[in-house]
Amino acid sequence: MNGMETGNGAGAPLRVLIVGCGALVEEYQGPAAREAQRLGLLEVVGLVDRSEDRLARCSRFFPSAARYTDLDAACEADLALIATPARSHSSLALAMLGRHCHLLVEKPMCASAAEAAAMQAEADRLDRVLAVGHFRRFFPALETIRSMIGSGVFGPVRRIVAEEGGLFRWPAASAGFFTREEGGGGVTLDIGIHMLEILVSWLGVPEVLDYADDAMGGVELNSAARLRWASGAEAEIRLSWDVELANRYRVEFERATVTWRTGQATDLLIEMDGVSAPQLATSRRAHGSSAEYSLPQHGYLGAFTAQWKDVVDAIREKREPRVTSRTAGAALALVESMYGRKRLLDIPYLEPAEQLRARQLAGVQ
Repeated sequence: MNGMETGNGAGAPLRVLIVGCGALVEEYQGPAAREAQRLGLLEVVGLVDRSEDRLARCSRFFPSAARYTDLDAACEADLALIATPARSHSSLALAMLGRHCHLLVEKPMCASAAEAAAMQAEADRLDRVLAVGHFRRFFPALETIRSMIGSGVFGPVRRIVAEEGGLFRWPAASAGFFTREEGGGGVTLDIGIHMLEILVSWLGVPEVLDYADDAMGGVELNSAARLRWASGAEAEIRLSWDVELANRYRVEFERATVTWRTGQATDLLIEMDGVSAPQLATSRRAHGSSAEYSLPQHGYLGAFTAQWKDVVDAIREKREPRVTSRTAGAALALVESMYGRKRLLDIPYLEPAEQLRARQLAGVQ
């Protein structure tokens, strides 16, 4: 993979174009890209968004970057971050690949598994890196669990119980999260795509045994599913945008149980023979330019920075990035399978007539 045909030397910073300047870029991708720029990995040369206000807010991270409201007018770049609503990812990715850019595409990768396959096929044809923004894969704690599963140190995985959710508080720049037309789905596609991509990276692609959510014509706020792998391992998952859940993943091995709490970059709890022992997955100084970036409360920034470094290294070293379309696309296919076999979540407080109307609105029997 020839990632440096643009004239930059092998060690020169990659020119980056950020397409979409919403909350994700303001909160995480912008600060992380600025840190990667400080480290000499990249230079953000352009910002693209339809909103002048969003462009102005994000330009504080990159005051020398050019600002564009029209992608067609944007400057040349080696690497593009696509951080727009999911429905636009495929068309924007294909357009940027046509300009010979490598890509970092935010999650969900696109609107369908078919689009994911088409994006990867075009990236392969043009010999471009296509990375997907599942930043949690750069948490040392999650990589440690993956290593535990791969090594068999605690025996095979028997069961996983994963719950994640709470009141929706993300400062979204658009209403795309809440419409199927723009966002593609609700909590299952938002939080759930993170969870499913992690599970696929650990154990491969499972079968969907059961899926239920509360969408009645709109997007779902709550959902639940059961999954099973060919190995016999099963998973029970719950997701919510309006109920505070346990926010933890419990991986039950044959000889131990390992618990990860969402948002914790480095911390795990290992239980063996009824005894619990907190574990630190790695040195807190190992991820980021200073110790603070790997502290659990700052783990997101450290992970986003590590993700930028991985993508730049993948381009320079002509290798795949850590998060590819294989796991991201498989997670999308699982969401599609879930939506395809949906049943309505039990809502016991509805009267019989209301239950009937709810099922009609949900499009299920």
